[in-house]
Amino acid sequence: MAGIQVKDEPMPASLASTSTNGHAKRPAKQSLFGDSDSSSDDDDDKPLAKKPKVENSELSSDSDDSDAPLTSTISSQNGVKKHSSSDDDDDDDNDDGSDSDSDAPLTAVVKKSNDSDDDDGDDDDEEEEDGDDDDDDDDDEDDKPLSRSSKSKQPNTMSITGSGEKKWDVLIHKGPRFPDPYQPLPKDVKLKYDGKPVDLPPETEEVAMFYAVKLETQHAQNAIFNRNFFNDFKADLKKYPPRDGTQIKSFDKLDFRDMYNYWRSLKDAELERKKSLAPSARKREIEERKVEETKWKVCLVDGVEQRVGNVNVEPPGLFLGRGAHPKAGKVKRRISPGDITINHSANHAAPQPPAGMGDWAEVVEKKDVTWLAYWKENINGQYKYVFLDATSNFKTNSDRDKFEKARKLDTVVKQIRRDVNKNLKSKVRHERQIATIVWLIDNFSLRAGNEKGEDEAETYGVCSLRCEHAQIKMPDTIHLEFLGKDSMKFEEDLKITNPDVFKNIAMFLKTNGMKDKSGNFIRKKPSDPIFCAPESGSGKMQPLQPSSVNQFLSKYMKGLSAKVFRTYNASVTFQGLLEQTEDWLKSRPKAAEREINQTNLRLAYNEANRQVAILCNHQKTVNPMMLNRNLERTQEKIFQIRYEIMKEQQKILTFHKVGELKKEFKPKEFPFMKQFDKIMQKQDLDAEKVKQYEEQMITDKKAKLESTFKRQQSELQYQLEQKGLAGEDGTPKKAKKAKNVEEEVRSSIKGFKDKKQVDEELKALNETAKRLEKERKTNKSQATSCNFASSAKKILSKYEMIKKQEAELVNKNNTSDVALGTSKLNYIDPRITLAWLKEWDDRLIALGHAKGGPKKKVKKEEEEEDVKPKKKGAAASKKGAAAKAGLANSTGDSEKMELGLQVMNINQFFANALQKKFKWAASGDDGRDISAKWKFVKDAQAKMRKLDSAERKGQNGGSMAAMTDAADSSEAKAKANGVLKKQTAADQKLAKPIKAVDQTEESDDDSSSDDDDKPLAAT
Repeated sequence: MAGIQVKDEPMPASLASTSTNGHAKRPAKQSLFGDSDSSSDDDDDKPLAKKPKVENSELSSDSDDSDAPLTSTISSQNGVKKHSSSDDDDDDDNDDGSDSDSDAPLTAVVKKSNDSDDDDGDDDDEEEEDGDDDDDDDDDEDDKPLSRSSKSKQPNTMSITGSGEKKWDVLIHKGPRFPDPYQPLPKDVKLKYDGKPVDLPPETEEVAMFYAVKLETQHAQNAIFNRNFFNDFKADLKKYPPRDGTQIKSFDKLDFRDMYNYWRSLKDAELERKKSLAPSARKREIEERKVEETKWKVCLVDGVEQRVGNVNVEPPGLFLGRGAHPKAGKVKRRISPGDITINHSANHAAPQPPAGMGDWAEVVEKKDVTWLAYWKENINGQYKYVFLDATSNFKTNSDRDKFEKARKLDTVVKQIRRDVNKNLKSKVRHERQIATIVWLIDNFSLRAGNEKGEDEAETYGVCSLRCEHAQIKMPDTIHLEFLGKDSMKFEEDLKITNPDVFKNIAMFLKTNGMKDKSGNFIRKKPSDPIFCAPESGSGKMQPLQPSSVNQFLSKYMKGLSAKVFRTYNASVTFQGLLEQTEDWLKSRPKAAEREINQTNLRLAYNEANRQVAILCNHQKTVNPMMLNRNLERTQEKIFQIRYEIMKEQQKILTFHKVGELKKEFKPKEFPFMKQFDKIMQKQDLDAEKVKQYEEQMITDKKAKLESTFKRQQSELQYQLEQKGLAGEDGTPKKAKKAKNVEEEVRSSIKGFKDKKQVDEELKALNETAKRLEKERKTNKSQATSCNFASSAKKILSKYEMIKKQEAELVNKNNTSDVALGTSKLNYIDPRITLAWLKEWDDRLIALGHAKGGPKKKVKKEEEEEDVKPKKKGAAASKKGAAAKAGLANSTGDSEKMELGLQVMNINQFFANALQKKFKWAASGDDGRDISAKWKFVKDAQAKMRKLDSAERKGQNGGSMAAMTDAADSSEAKAKANGVLKKQTAADQKLAKPIKAVDQTEESDDDSSSDDDDKPLAAT
């Protein structure tokens, strides 16, 4: 409409905290235990400080010229190119779905094409993406049209040439699946501006709806998110202005509340619809949807059916990102067929795009790559791919090869470290820089990183670090602070145990080795790269490329890259930590935590996983609302268990006297009497809270009873309708009377209750409420009798349940800001976990935990997947179970791994998806079932990396890293004092100290003098 203007006004200071826009101000974030966390809250979204971090004053007084700069020469060996290299490490290979937007306001709000079976979660529970899937790595970059980190200044003509090695002969698939088109809002639902409805066209209404669905999430409290959204929204308003002439100038005056309420009503209505559906009808819906999805989820590769991974084109919405991402809130545009390239056999008809959406960008036949389709998203210019599923032959072979390559590194790693230590003193600046980078990657598992374009998020790795990111702390520490992958903040004090590395970093922070006209070395600015070389042609200093590092490493082993070092060190360290499981359990402060049982073993496993994740800087953004909710739920469960203990104690004291019980039940005959004091320990529960709990318990039981009745009636009606339409043979049912048909259906419905039975149970619940009220007043149980032995055992079992809940809370607290899945999925060889499970399964069986038959029923909240393992009889032998497992693994009858475990539950360590992905890992090096003695490498504990970074912010108490480093520290101190004593056999058995590898391992102890550190003459 003519005359409509959208003015670019500065963002108001109140953008993030305004109570307009339909949402109220939120309180400051709270810590897990409710304490105010204002210190961390203030800078969550702020960029890192840009002030110089280099403290060279302490070094400048050093008379030793060993840290004087080496001069730089323009050379083709420096690896610097005008365009960023496509072989940058790291973990960006498969970012599909990392920013998927389940709240997209499409038609799919109530019927999503990729809907899950349980999609009823409240959006308040929404967490930032934790990166569990996006760190996937194929070192084979040949499958990619371009690197994920390719900058926009790259040429538009993309090379999609693969490795040259043919991967398939015939590839047939259906192509990607598109989201449904946007459905405009009803006429009475509008965005409001300055209190007045705005008549938006569908194009801008859809963008406004993107923000509306995020109104009650933490994203809407983020100033960066709001600013980016509003900037993109204004750009869209210029193209598609309001039809009523409204001029939108200020974000603060926008009100999305009506839009949000409408969207929320749709979700609630859909939830109610699902709840009211007969179970058979719901099951039928799910099955029909799966049949529809199968069309896209299966393809043919050389005549063999293979599952496809994520085939859904990501719906439009707002980019969320992880960490303090500078592009959070920007609009992700809708992808059309014209954006997508299809890879398909040329002699078979290619898939057709949806009608009316145009043609594919291109259809190619590239037999040396394994992607089925790709397109470019508009936020970061990254390429998204459709690959085969993780369980496909391509992917499983790739995973196995990746970990075998990392194992092979063990055969040359000593030589690499020797050469690195030698090159740390090289008179060639480039060699010295490469050696320093490799040392840092090897010792601290840092990413290599890559140069970023001007329009990309400012994230860094070792190669691209700037001087402002590092601060020298004498005598041997480097403080690093920068935004790593996915804008996750890395901030650590790294203790540099190799003095040559420390000298080199200090030197590289000072100067790039170039001299001015006066012959003085040019000092670096804070924004200059730490590791750099002159660019060919221009002579301008550029960061060293990861390709230079990989070129150095590939001399020792074909395909060796910085990525392989991260995989190697992660797996070696994980194995070394798991080998300390028993020592770690013995070091726990509480007796209950020192017991060898499934719960404590899982804690030990997760602690090792956590430390490797921290070592690799696999972080995730903490959602304080989710943390607090988890805490509240756990506290509620513990209160419920303590309440049940109190009721058992009340029953005991009503029918028995303490003195008589002690006389009647002697500890020799009744072992549980050894814990009599614990059994009778008063719970001290608040009386008012007990009343509220009991009243709510009755209310909930009534609601559940009525809900079950409605669902059963719905199921009855649904099945009667189906029976009335046709019988099993397809003919109308007329032979049986309606009453007989109804009786047949009723008997088929599990636990069916008629109205009369339900009314009787409701009446019984009212009587229970009166009984509980009387028990509260008299403190006497209204039960008719009490079996003390039975009640005592129940109480002790309840205490065990409390232990599990407390352990689970500790586990969630310790791992709340760490993405455990990323290292488990991409960096840790799964065979390490499987061998450890088998080892401890054998140990637990030997300790009698499987006596009377294995108990493998696990509560849902303790499982990563809703899977109940099959029970085995008491007579089932370990050998028989293992034989059965081996048959299943070898024949491929099951999608999951079968290990023949009797006590340990693999579902607590590997979710279904991981069991499918890593099914190959159930076999050892000889092709047989993996053994408990299988090892990734020999002597892993001696090869572990230092775990200083795992000593994180108050979490070092009782960590494996703390135990390991403490052992190292005490041993080193004893050696220094000359009083290291030989351990006795008993001491060694009780707790053997574990040595992490010395950081100067395999140093090349030649007789070279200090001249090696002096600068070359300037040329």
